[in-house]
Amino acid sequence: MRFTLFVITLFFSGIVSAQQERDTLLKHCPVFITDTVSLNNYFFETQPATLKVYRVKGRLTIEIKQRDQYFTIFFKTNDLKNTRYKIFKGATRKYEAEAKYSFRFGEQISYLDIRSGTIECTFDEEKDMWHLKLNGMIANLVERTISYFIVRAVLYFR
Repeated sequence: MRFTLFVITLFFSGIVSAQQERDTLLKHCPVFITDTVSLNNYFFETQPATLKVYRVKGRLTIEIKQRDQYFTIFFKTNDLKNTRYKIFKGATRKYEAEAKYSFRFGEQISYLDIRSGTIECTFDEEKDMWHLKLNGMIANLVERTISYFIVRAVLYFR
């Protein structure tokens, strides 16, 4: 009896729909991090990027990688909803998210948190894909100067 209940539960748990964990190679990079002074974009739009969707401790994580640069979004929920998420450093609530930009230069690694912004999440039923639109701001303090960066991303994934 227990064995049949276990097999039935295992079968139905495989059918349950959720965000799939996968890697996707994108032809064009969907992330734009631009300096407010020089309007220099740090992600190259014409070069490919890798999009990874996975879970860490049950929480949904989306990562875009291009060469030695990473842009990562950490959601505090298990799955996405058709709603707007606010970006905070150290987000803990259900409709909040964290986002980080990290890069490596030689042997040094830097992490920059997105301090403010929003992520608009919608599900496109025709394409059967999620659409994420992110707008945010990074403030980077180096010695006595503050540099501001505008972050924009438009993602489609399953």
